[in-house]
Amino acid sequence: MNLDVIVEQLKKDEGFSPISFWDFKQWTWGYGTKAPGVDFKITKEDAEIELREKTEEAIEGFHRLFGATGVEINEVREHALVNMIFNLGYTGVKNFKNTLAAIYRGNWPEAAHHARNSLWYRQVTRRARRICNELERGVVRNGV
Repeated sequence: MNLDVIVEQLKKDEGFSPISFWDFKQWTWGYGTKAPGVDFKITKEDAEIELREKTEEAIEGFHRLFGATGVEINEVREHALVNMIFNLGYTGVKNFKNTLAAIYRGNWPEAAHHARNSLWYRQVTRRARRICNELERGVVRNGV
């Protein structure tokens, strides 16, 4: 797993906002991290520090969910799952029971199918489509 690759992908997925804004369930700023409230500001430098910290937390969540399963997970799928955990939170991904059950069986097409049938997929659209394709195929494809 490569922290720098994940951070760069999250920067592209999240975009940068120096001012907090409402994002589904919370105030968000920087590169998609939780802001303290309305009209708060963050610099790119501080936002990147926060992004790295939250990415490391998502990686820890990945290890809690998949570390003891014995399932072979290649780096593309690892990055996709960490991205999902960053986006939804550990608890949010843990609620993807059918997706997780399929992953634990090593059935990646089924895991992607269940993820595609979620509210997250409908809300996050392009990013979710890419993540599900990476889960299903285990490879990165441009334009997907």
